[in-house]
Amino acid sequence: MTLQIDWETAWAEGISEMNRLSSTGYWNRRADDYSDMVLASDCNHGRNILRLFEREGLLEKEWHVLDIASGPGAITVPFAERVERVTAVEPAERMAAALMSYAEGRNLDNIDLIPQTWQDVDTAAYAKNYDLVICCHALWQFPDVLHQVRRMEEVSRGYCCLAHGFEAPAETGKLMETLGINEGDFDQFITIFNLLNDAGVHPNVDVIDYTLNRSVASAVASTSKLVEKYRPLSDSDRIFIQEYMQKRSKNGIYMVNGRMGVLWWEVA
Repeated sequence: MTLQIDWETAWAEGISEMNRLSSTGYWNRRADDYSDMVLASDCNHGRNILRLFEREGLLEKEWHVLDIASGPGAITVPFAERVERVTAVEPAERMAAALMSYAEGRNLDNIDLIPQTWQDVDTAAYAKNYDLVICCHALWQFPDVLHQVRRMEEVSRGYCCLAHGFEAPAETGKLMETLGINEGDFDQFITIFNLLNDAGVHPNVDVIDYTLNRSVASAVASTSKLVEKYRPLSDSDRIFIQEYMQKRSKNGIYMVNGRMGVLWWEVA
């Protein structure tokens, strides 16, 4: 007997807790430490995704790219340096402000901002407006992910791309385990891949390596806020996190390596 899995239900159930805890307010509180990481890493994972499209011979100077849940610009800025225009969808005010400040510092004037959640964007107003629509590290925002992917296809005249952690940094997992935080073992990447295939979307699959750099202060703030999503932060937690980051930093920079899965396809 063949086991039939309802991948849409599996997805909705698997990301329900992360979706509940990761509100726009949470990401506003994370704006400073997350921006520190993006700048210190020089948008490493965004540049690696851009290089993937360059290797495939797809990237064109005339492109208009839509970056969903842009944050401070890890995807937006590298693409804006290479294409005609990038529109960023970002509802968190402080994240959006960090993005525009970063863009100004890079002398980029080809970035537009839609200050909404993707779910609230009127896709009819942007039908077939973009050559590439990308959502990176933010699929947990969408319990109804297939519906949101279809909306991405509505506004794309070229390609869609979903990028997500494929292999979590081992050091991060060990740190969370030590702090008693269990984010579960739900495999978002495999689930979304199967969900897309069941829906008749057969994406190309690539895996890229990335390196994240951040100041010790940023690493401490990031870890502390992550713990606070699940429970109050104790004084002993604060001391442990500070010492942990200090010991593993080099020249004031804390670095982790990870892998990301990239799913991309041409819109029919």
